[in-house]
Amino acid sequence: MTGDLADRLLSVPPARRWGPVLLQAVKTALACGLSWFVAADALGNSIPVFAPLAALLTVQVTIWESISRGLQRVLGVVAGVVVAYGFARLAGINAWSIGLVVLVSFLLGRVLRLGAQGSVQVPVSALLVLVLGATTGGYAADRVLDTAVGAALGIAVNLVIVPRSHVQEATAGVQGFARELAGVLADASACVRSGTGGLSDAAALLARARLLEAQGQRVAGGARQARTALRWSPSAKRNRAGAELLAPAVAKLRLVERQVRGIARAVADTTGDWRGAPELPAGLGRLLDATAAQLLAWADWLGEAVTAPGPQDRPSAPTAAGHGGQEQGPTVDVGDVEAAYRSVIRASRAPDVSLEVAAASCSMAVDARRIGEELAGPTGPAPLAPARWRDLFAP
Repeated sequence: MTGDLADRLLSVPPARRWGPVLLQAVKTALACGLSWFVAADALGNSIPVFAPLAALLTVQVTIWESISRGLQRVLGVVAGVVVAYGFARLAGINAWSIGLVVLVSFLLGRVLRLGAQGSVQVPVSALLVLVLGATTGGYAADRVLDTAVGAALGIAVNLVIVPRSHVQEATAGVQGFARELAGVLADASACVRSGTGGLSDAAALLARARLLEAQGQRVAGGARQARTALRWSPSAKRNRAGAELLAPAVAKLRLVERQVRGIARAVADTTGDWRGAPELPAGLGRLLDATAAQLLAWADWLGEAVTAPGPQDRPSAPTAAGHGGQEQGPTVDVGDVEAAYRSVIRASRAPDVSLEVAAASCSMAVDARRIGEELAGPTGPAPLAPARWRDLFAP
């Protein structure tokens, strides 16, 4: 079971795996080549190495990130040049001035809130201008100009070759996460029904469940990138409604993930001695299978909701019978979840059931019920925050 996720990842066609990487490499190479051409041939700089270097660092996955990195780098260079000129006139070049330049430049970058790129660029530029500017005429002006050229062309290339919205990728990731959670629940049901709790199958189930946290983190990162990619993107209007569902969907699944791991832990903790209540494994199996089916239905709903033309066209979120006081959408045909839950609780109270099995059974039943209640609740949307200029300098 632990290799299922890795097998699915490896089964992704090479074109899908390498397509985004190739596109990013082509855009970066094009921006660097154009930057060198403009700085060397059009502006006459003899060694315009900082133009392609700025372009290399500016071309990011999204337009917003490209503009952010470009501005941070240019303003960092300008601030560094100002610091270097001030110290060159006051103290010259020596060990003390070098140390002071680095100190002042570092603090200046933080005070100006130039972000990660700009804050580092201030002391780097100040050092280079202080040392090389003394022996190379026009070095400071060339460095500022080259950096501006590289950043501008990096942003321009990313605007012309528009990055994908990433909404479809992020949605597929969220759906895959939900299906993986459902798969763990289905395997937990199989373990309980076969009476092998605490043995090799249950140990494998727990190992698989422990991988869910890392998958959830990756999915959350993909959802954040999809939302960021829509800032100042030509596809923003078309994909905004769907992207607004991703953050609340991921938050919902991260809560579900905890319950699923708790169920896997309970399966591994119990010995599987169901002799005191032979109906208990069947009841738990029905409950876990119903919850897994609800997760699969929810994943299908999310795919339809994200691709809907607008909020008014979204299908209603699925619910399971017995969850919540109100129907929020079409009932998923997964059996009477509430009845399965109550049958497990009743069976766990049988006098011949060991305390260990009773505790594990009740724990699994409560976690499964909470998963159903969480899925039956509303899912978003979470409106995208408006793009602000000061956010461009965030780390």
